[in-house]
Amino acid sequence: MKMRNGLKRSIAFSLAAAMALGAVGCGDAKEDTKQEASKDAGAKKNSDKPYEGVKLKWALTDNAATGSETKEMVELIKEKTGIEIEFSITPTAKAGEMDKVLVSLMAGDKIDIIGRTPLQLQEFYNAGVLEPLDEYASAIDYNMDEVYGGETVKFDDKIYGIPAEKDIWLTYYNKKVFDDAGVPYPTAEGWTWEKYVETAQQLTNKDKDVWGSFIGDDPAMEYVLASQKGIPAYKEDGSANFDDPVFTESMKWCYSLGNDLKIQPSSLDIASGTYPYNAFLVNGNIGMWVAGGWVASTLSDQEKYPRDWEAGILPMPYPEGEEPSSLQITSCYAVPTTSSNKEAAFEAIKCICENKYTLGYGRVPAKVLTEDEARSYIEEGLLPKYEKDGITVDDFMTGWFDPNRKYVSEKIMGTADTVIGQIFTEEGGLYGQGQQSLEDTMKKIQERSNKAIEEAKAK
Repeated sequence: MKMRNGLKRSIAFSLAAAMALGAVGCGDAKEDTKQEASKDAGAKKNSDKPYEGVKLKWALTDNAATGSETKEMVELIKEKTGIEIEFSITPTAKAGEMDKVLVSLMAGDKIDIIGRTPLQLQEFYNAGVLEPLDEYASAIDYNMDEVYGGETVKFDDKIYGIPAEKDIWLTYYNKKVFDDAGVPYPTAEGWTWEKYVETAQQLTNKDKDVWGSFIGDDPAMEYVLASQKGIPAYKEDGSANFDDPVFTESMKWCYSLGNDLKIQPSSLDIASGTYPYNAFLVNGNIGMWVAGGWVASTLSDQEKYPRDWEAGILPMPYPEGEEPSSLQITSCYAVPTTSSNKEAAFEAIKCICENKYTLGYGRVPAKVLTEDEARSYIEEGLLPKYEKDGITVDDFMTGWFDPNRKYVSEKIMGTADTVIGQIFTEEGGLYGQGQQSLEDTMKKIQERSNKAIEEAKAK
């Protein structure tokens, strides 16, 4: 049926009017949506979780990402900030390879959170992939140096990393080995390397395959005496200082423990894997182990490392005649330049650094604690895991929170430091295994280190 012209015009007018009204309606709806969005944004800004729903990527290995501590930290970040964490899984680089996370960042991959030591962060800074944090801290009036006792990671007077925990070395000992040998448990007072060696000699029983000491092949132990005596790794002109006699003394002493004094497995046995790094935990025949604070949390995990003996802890030994000192290394967090939301990323690493130690995994917080806060943390967060061992608050306080003890870096830090660390590993290993003389070893370390320093300065 054909419509009459009048009816057509009437329908057209009605449709046009409806469309016009619809357009007005849509405009009102859009305006309402904008107003609601504005209200939501304002509410979020004024809430205690200003980054609610923001998603960030944290670069970790698969093993670290699936660990219970990481899972709890992710939950805590969301609880405190609203930020949701996803993982950027990256495998650990093999010896001699560039850090795989650094490679990803240099390629422009979006990553928001990374965790590294200060030494490792320097590589990231040199590559230009680290975001300075000062601006984000100033925006919320957050004094990073005050909170962390001046231990932030700085390059060219700007802060690029904030510390979460300190890994402070301790002496761990097997009480059963002491009991079987009839040797009294050692005490922290006057716990020098000389006393350590003397005690280890009393514990060692070759007939029963019992070793008094176990110190692995960590290069930090090759120059430990120099570190604890405050001998610098660099001369004033920036060249290597490894021709200082104390470095030679330290190298010789380190390898004498197993090769000459025979109070622990030989360098060859350790290098071959006959005695793995965790031999103290799995064998039950080692009296004392000097190692990083990370062992404390491992020691408490008796599902993974079941044992029928009790453990004790002491501070790290120090050279006789010197002030008490311990090696330490700090774990820090930083924000890459490729982060999709740098403000939120800063909030996330701030949350990690302030709260990670509270999860109860035997961490020594980098943030400044009063003595009462430290004791409370030990009583509530640590002691329950060591109840069977009889470890006390004072044991942990003396090892980790002693204001009169000097804490020195376990790593050499400065120009070409990563390469120098590898040089010590290579040349020191050859000396320890009897493949080259002490004199040649120290000469090569000095020459190779100076070459590495010159090459680094030329870049």
